[in-house]
Amino acid sequence: MKIVITSLFFFLLVSAPRVVVSQTSSELNSFGETIISSLQAKKSEWKYESVSPMSSSDNVILQQWSFENESVRIAVVSHASVRDAVDAMQVLARGGQRGGDQQLGEEDVTWGRGTVSFRKRNLTVNVSVVITEPTLDLAEARKHEINQRKIAKEFAHLVASAIKDK
Repeated sequence: MKIVITSLFFFLLVSAPRVVVSQTSSELNSFGETIISSLQAKKSEWKYESVSPMSSSDNVILQQWSFENESVRIAVVSHASVRDAVDAMQVLARGGQRGGDQQLGEEDVTWGRGTVSFRKRNLTVNVSVVITEPTLDLAEARKHEINQRKIAKEFAHLVASAIKDK
């Protein structure tokens, strides 16, 4: 009887992490599909492109959206716990400005020219925008910078809206 209980305990101990990872992975894939559907419906002129994360990054979804000379990169990271996600946001907050945009998630940060990051439960979402054809004209570069911030915030809101009920 002890052998059966010990074997069962060992089996549960060994198999439990795999179950959690597969649930997290399928949940993350569901988030990714929801984001794609939502953005394609609301931003039909933008072209979606899947980006494969590094092979050891099972807890990350990367998406790239392009339109004319602008490119938006969305990274959704599933953390093991809400506390881990909070810690990740605190690291980001050191280099950025707290956004205070309660519509995005529990907390958000803007940093750089066109990056918005926010946390929803155990997920952190990073939306970054780059201009693929930069200019040397300072006035034009300033317009690009303002536009990058606007697009990053807009996409962050669309992503937050897409995953709010998930």
